[in-house]
Amino acid sequence: MSRYYDKEGRKYPSVTTIISDCTNSSGALTQWSANMVVEWIRQNCRRNDLCELLDDFFCVSDDDLNKARFEFRNVSKEALDIGSGVHNAIEKHLQGLDYILTTKRAKSSFQAFLNWEKEVNLQPIELEQTVWGDRFAGTLDYYGYYKDKLYVIDWKTSKAFYPEMNYQVAIYRNALQKKTEGCGILRLDKEFGIPYFKDTSKSYEQDLIVFNFMVDLFYARHPKIRKKFEETP
Repeated sequence: MSRYYDKEGRKYPSVTTIISDCTNSSGALTQWSANMVVEWIRQNCRRNDLCELLDDFFCVSDDDLNKARFEFRNVSKEALDIGSGVHNAIEKHLQGLDYILTTKRAKSSFQAFLNWEKEVNLQPIELEQTVWGDRFAGTLDYYGYYKDKLYVIDWKTSKAFYPEMNYQVAIYRNALQKKTEGCGILRLDKEFGIPYFKDTSKSYEQDLIVFNFMVDLFYARHPKIRKKFEETP
């Protein structure tokens, strides 16, 4: 979903909107959706004696197929809810505020963060800070100390690291316009409660180059957005 930030009457596309528009994630999403269909059938369609005897077969009705077809929507919503819940809990925790997590998977991810936080001695300076570029805007998760160095860090609850994450945290670091010594991504595993940190400081300059090309591409692909942006005083 596209997101825009409003500043003095001008709408700035978000960093994630630009990255999503310029990368092809449809292949991975299509495969993931197909996997959800298969998993639903595996979990729900061994229902009669014949199918129990035949290990390699599933008894699937038309109603089952219809339910399986849309299972990815339920899984996707659950993942989004977990991600937003964990992000919110981390922010409130670092601010010294109360927070509530209701699901086992969200609690697992958040506990992973708590363990990691102690190990690296996090000391926040800015949380959920909006940053602005010439033609974009975004909200970084964390700016502060990580192992006694000033870092910009993004929290993720995805199943893996993806190149797009590098571009996102790099431009946040650049647009913040404050002293930094590095940047990285913390991935919080929803299943096993294990934190994974990827330090992207070494690829920072290259990641910036890639994102800036994406900005040019985004406006080239959307001339109406470019025209409206340029015409707004």
